[in-house]
Amino acid sequence: MRAAIIIFIFITLCLISGQVLCFSVFGCTGGSLMFKCPYQNDQHKEKRFCRDRSCKMGISTELQRHWVYNGRFALYDDENSRFFTVFIRNLSREDDGEYTCGNNQTWSRDVELKVNSESRCGTSVILDEYVGQTITFHCEYDDKFKSHTKVFYRLNGDPVHVLNSSQSSQSSEEKFILSDSHEDHFTVTIRDISADDGGVYLCGVERDRSDDRPSETSITHITFIKEIQLNVKIFSGQITSVLVQAYSSKSVFITCKFPQEFKGNKKFIQKDPSQKIPVDEQNQWVRHDKVHMYDDSSEGLLKVFISDLTAADEGTYRCGVNIAGDDLFTEVKLTVNQVDHFNASSKASAVIGESVKLTCDFPEKHDETFKHICRENEKKICENISSSEQKRFEFSVSTAGVFTVIISDVSERDAGVYWCGAETRDTHLTSVSLTNQHQLTVTMPPAVGREGDSSEIKCPYNAKHSKEVKHLCKGKCFTEDAQNIIRSDEADAKKPKISVKDEPELNLFTVTLSDLRAEDAGIYWCAVKDAFNLPTELMIVMKDAVTHEASVGGSVSISCKFIRNHTRLQRSFCRGDQPNICVRDGVRVSSNRRTNGRFSVTDETSAGVFTVNINDLTEEDSGKYWCAEESSGSFIFTEVHLHVIRGSFVIVVVSVGLILLAVCLVLLLLKIKYNCKHGIISSSDRREGGDHDMAQEEIQDSDPASTPLDSTVQLPTVPSDGLLYAAVSFQKHEESGVNCSVSKEEIHSDYASVKHSIMPN
Repeated sequence: MRAAIIIFIFITLCLISGQVLCFSVFGCTGGSLMFKCPYQNDQHKEKRFCRDRSCKMGISTELQRHWVYNGRFALYDDENSRFFTVFIRNLSREDDGEYTCGNNQTWSRDVELKVNSESRCGTSVILDEYVGQTITFHCEYDDKFKSHTKVFYRLNGDPVHVLNSSQSSQSSEEKFILSDSHEDHFTVTIRDISADDGGVYLCGVERDRSDDRPSETSITHITFIKEIQLNVKIFSGQITSVLVQAYSSKSVFITCKFPQEFKGNKKFIQKDPSQKIPVDEQNQWVRHDKVHMYDDSSEGLLKVFISDLTAADEGTYRCGVNIAGDDLFTEVKLTVNQVDHFNASSKASAVIGESVKLTCDFPEKHDETFKHICRENEKKICENISSSEQKRFEFSVSTAGVFTVIISDVSERDAGVYWCGAETRDTHLTSVSLTNQHQLTVTMPPAVGREGDSSEIKCPYNAKHSKEVKHLCKGKCFTEDAQNIIRSDEADAKKPKISVKDEPELNLFTVTLSDLRAEDAGIYWCAVKDAFNLPTELMIVMKDAVTHEASVGGSVSISCKFIRNHTRLQRSFCRGDQPNICVRDGVRVSSNRRTNGRFSVTDETSAGVFTVNINDLTEEDSGKYWCAEESSGSFIFTEVHLHVIRGSFVIVVVSVGLILLAVCLVLLLLKIKYNCKHGIISSSDRREGGDHDMAQEEIQDSDPASTPLDSTVQLPTVPSDGLLYAAVSFQKHEESGVNCSVSKEEIHSDYASVKHSIMPN
């Protein structure tokens, strides 16, 4: 489409003796202009249209009833009408100026071409259409021209074809139909297009020297506001042929694409000449046996879904559109493999707000093709995921022939049946062989409440249910086994332990359960009529916790009491800060897995307990554990605290030993001091210490002032034993003259005997 600026050419009439000697016309840049130059009694003379009176630049003709062209300019002389027509295409600002029309011999007229800008003018479009089609398009104009006559011209080798929209008696059987909105556009319809209808068409408005509606006596011209290039194509019937491979008992999704000009035409699917299945409705699924069809008129697509494939479904199909009694189609050669290696249907569960991963198979030869997932609707038809949701679906190929789809930020609308497979694309057809089925269940995050306390169960719902009554049931609502807990329109006074709050602005329905008991554990369902049912789980933690203490390297036995007396109870033991996360991700042992490394479990049914044993304890085993019992999705927990500490025997022995050592050292020192005071020193001690005593006496005699009055004790550290050794030295008192010393070797021998007695090997 070519946008342009409107140029107006104003008309100034010059009248002398009844003759029109000058006038003005206006058009628009990028658009076209047509006006008439009148004459009298010189029909067979040459007619001219020139830039000025010299006519050095212009166009002329002596032909009658035949168009003559010179670039953007054209003339047509009709001797019976006493005027000739001037036509100018693709106007520009450079065209503004003075012109002359006449024969340049006996008469002439001055024409002023004035250029100004205006909206809704000078546009150009190209339309590619097919033979037999009926098309409709709009010609826009400014509001000030709503009362003017609208015209539609065809430009070719013959005179310009004129259709006048002021004629209201046009029949719907005519080939060209004009309809004026009298607001801002008029509509042109061309029926049953043929190859001869191709060419250039012009939309215009009739004008005179002002913006007012021309009178019957006005000398008018036409300003063209739009140019349409119509190309008419002849279709060949078959567009293309595509091979589609599918699998027995699976499904296939096929999308056929047609030219946009046929998006409103009726579509069909045909397996053989005797079985042509038309799609009678647009923009909704239409079923014929196992074949579901959807005519998407906005996109010009025909969607075909065939489920539960068998060998009888093999064959050549035509996916087509009706065109003027003929067909335009894509040939689909469908093969159904009877044996496949793909996994059977599976079930998956996801928690609202979290993520879930679905695993899908595909033929390895389609490794480079697009991977696809779709969700079944209420009619069991697998439709594409909407573009607004696709950003939550992340695809990745894990191994050859296997890809995964991770759905993030799961919500209640994600529940349902999914199919996945490999997608193949052609210019006019897309096909997906669906190979894996997944049943996805969506639940609310579990609610955890402690015995005697309260807990909230939150139920989100769709905005369309905001004014409906909401239900909370234990068991699936509207079934025989369901126990109604409360409704959104029930007064809290009727059930003092249960309160309800509905917040339509948040699309949230909340139920608070107080004074919880073990029997409150179970699966609850949030429901609106029978159109919406969402499960959530209430887990109960018993009030009394259990604490165990054990030593590193030892073992511990933890007894978990049965809260319920059911024969089908499933028991488990796990570690974690939260019980709901614990049972999901961290089960160590259970009724189905009785041993797991250092952990084991035994049942004592008669005592009403099951016992968990943990061997070879380490300090890292300290933490919070949970005894869990489950029956039909109903969990009850007992909290367990385990403290693992270092062995107490070693600590006691070391502590006692150190105390005894300290006592022995004190006694030894007192004994030595007593002996020295009374001069009781053995002959061996004297011999061994003689030299030392003599040296000591010499030092004392030489420096009496250096002799201390009191005894001193020095305790140097001996790293080899990790304890302290003592070196004791008693200096003589002046009044007694006794000099007594004890070597550290003697004390070391005494310490060794003490150490040996309190620290046996």
